[in-house]
Amino acid sequence: MKNLKDLMKTIQDDELSENEIEVFADSVKQALELAAGELGVDISELDYQILEKGTSGFLGIGRQPYRVLVRPIITEKEEDFAEIEQKLHSMPDVDLRVKDVPKNVDGSAKIRVTKTGIWLTITPPKGNGRHVDLSDISNKIYALRIQNADMVKVEKEVRKPSGKPVKIGDWIPNPEYDGTMTVEVTDDEMKAFAHFVPPRFCGRHMDVDDVIEALKRAGVVTGIKEERIAEYLDRMDYSQPLLAAEGTPPRHGRDAYIDYKVRIDKSGIQLEEDEKGRVDFKDLDLIENVVVGQVLAVKVPAEEGVPGRTVTNRIIPARSGKDIQIKYGKGTILSQDGTELTAEINGQVVYQNGKLSIEPVYVVKGDVSTETGDVVFLGSVIVSGSVQDNFTVKAAGNIEIKGTVQKANLEAEGDIIIRQGIMGREGARIESTGGSIIAKFIQTATAVAEKDVIVAEGIVHSNVDAGNRIICNGRRARIVGGLIRAGEEVNSKYVGSDSFTKTTVRVGMNPKVLQQLTELEENKRSITEEFDKVRKDVTTLTVQKNNAGGHLPKDKEELLGKLISQKQKYEQRLNEINLSLEELKAYLNMLEQKGKVCVEKTIFPGVEIYIKDKRFNVKDPYNYVKFALEGADIRLSEYELPDLGEAQKLVIRRRR
Repeated sequence: MKNLKDLMKTIQDDELSENEIEVFADSVKQALELAAGELGVDISELDYQILEKGTSGFLGIGRQPYRVLVRPIITEKEEDFAEIEQKLHSMPDVDLRVKDVPKNVDGSAKIRVTKTGIWLTITPPKGNGRHVDLSDISNKIYALRIQNADMVKVEKEVRKPSGKPVKIGDWIPNPEYDGTMTVEVTDDEMKAFAHFVPPRFCGRHMDVDDVIEALKRAGVVTGIKEERIAEYLDRMDYSQPLLAAEGTPPRHGRDAYIDYKVRIDKSGIQLEEDEKGRVDFKDLDLIENVVVGQVLAVKVPAEEGVPGRTVTNRIIPARSGKDIQIKYGKGTILSQDGTELTAEINGQVVYQNGKLSIEPVYVVKGDVSTETGDVVFLGSVIVSGSVQDNFTVKAAGNIEIKGTVQKANLEAEGDIIIRQGIMGREGARIESTGGSIIAKFIQTATAVAEKDVIVAEGIVHSNVDAGNRIICNGRRARIVGGLIRAGEEVNSKYVGSDSFTKTTVRVGMNPKVLQQLTELEENKRSITEEFDKVRKDVTTLTVQKNNAGGHLPKDKEELLGKLISQKQKYEQRLNEINLSLEELKAYLNMLEQKGKVCVEKTIFPGVEIYIKDKRFNVKDPYNYVKFALEGADIRLSEYELPDLGEAQKLVIRRRR
């Protein structure tokens, strides 16, 4: 009990409970409205205390707001026990026996006089609370000057309270004692407040019908809150006005707006971490690529406004939303109804001056580096600088690099032009899946072109594949080291070096077909080795089984079954590979005997030349020579100049 008393004292000393709020407003009425919204209760359920009275000032100068302390209206007992419970839950050091103290609420009684009669409601106590005594009711009846109360019903209800209204007498009109009310309608006619004067003695309390009738006499005909009025009257607490009716505010229509389906704000760079917390600074995603037919933007139409209505049934007009038009630029198509914008071409989305357009060429002003990230574009890409280590440029069109390409990856469906050459350091890969590669030089890199590879100065220790030709025709043009493969021709000033650097040149077969053939042969060799091992194991176990009279231990029998199944799979796979090899070789035999290696100056020893499946090992230096297949042998003849017609046109076109 001592702990409980100390706790009660602590609660009384608190300056502000959690259910109280302090409001600054231009008036007490406005403060109550704000507090009701914040606390989620009706304004009639609020009590308040003016802490500082506001002033309007002179012409608005020196105006001070009201400072009002607002709290919900609850009974003293409920308030005490609510605060006790809160304190008990927030104080872990309090004795557990204090937490188990039950809620003890005394019973209560109220008498309400209406047109339908005199009604008694007795609320039973809670916990160890005090029961309502018959003398309490008798005193109430006496104080109200009620002469016709049925005391038998009163005694019965006191003995066993139901908590519901019980009629204990008929109403006898006493107009001078009856409760009254006035109606206050706000200036904007959006709210109507009812102010009540409670009845005296046995005077009648107002009913819902009385309040509604008074509201109508005051001109309030819509937005009447009947349930709220009934609850208010049932509480019989008239200390606060009742918000009896509320109008419906107008709902202005939302303006039309453009829902962009592509990213138009590229000011912020989003860096994402992988599962190990590392950030890839190459993947900046600065380019917004789109394809033909992709939806770029959709117009969401404006909404019509919904008129409001005051409590006096006056219509408040609403503003409809404003319309807007989709602005569009080149490379886009606007639908006939003007609500949808789509891409007309593949390319990069550009948003300028409020309109979208599609650019088929993306220009990088400077290097491809950490400032730009990797570049992936559905059109052509022009890089005015270089491509630094470990970065990627991919394009659905052409790629033109005005600087150098370092240990990077380039991939294009069209042509790739590299003005200052490739310094690959054994890590660069340049691939044109549908065009040619043109570079000043290629050093320690991999280059693959569907058509031609044309190099001005030299190819050094690189792996270069071309579907048609590899031409190295500058003044110092040289092919030294690496693997050079072309479908039709390899033509260079020099091939190899005077230090006998190993250089392999293959012509007469498309490198892709040759690569496929090589992979099939490697697969065949690997599977054949595995097949031979399995076959030997099957043979060994089969012999053991025959020697044992057709029986093996369970584990060996299971192993034999698995080996036989594996052997059958290897046999099936080898048959498939052999069939593919036969088809490829048949295709190669059908091809014309194309393929030549032309060297204008010198080809050095250490160079191996393959034309189709024939091999020529260069053991002596040769000058101004052509290697070509005649019949079944590789023959030497006079050098042939390369046909640079298309290649020269390509270079001139790109320079322009």
